[in-house]
Amino acid sequence: METILQRLMEIDGVTGTLLVGKDGLVVASTMDGEDEEFLAAMAAACHDATARYIEQLGMGEVRHALFETPGGIISITVAGEILVVVRSTFTANIGRIRMESGQAGLRLAEQIASY
Repeated sequence: METILQRLMEIDGVTGTLLVGKDGLVVASTMDGEDEEFLAAMAAACHDATARYIEQLGMGEVRHALFETPGGIISITVAGEILVVVRSTFTANIGRIRMESGQAGLRLAEQIASY
């Protein structure tokens, strides 16, 4: 799991990566301390609220969400019961983050299935 996160960290502008359970608990991280736990909990809460909203619209399940803020960008990709969370600056290549996050989700699903 650490290699999945390190690959995402190699993208210019990425400042932190997390694997988070949908319950908000950290599975793996490149971050430390309170930032890690806060981002994990908030990512899970954002995903839950977004998933309920999209469900009410009848559009299916959320696969990926992107939140652009004055402080940077948060990307959340669903990988089964795990969320791949990437924090980045505005200079980061969002398309590459999206692609790599999707691939990370597939690799993660393979690893979990092999247990």
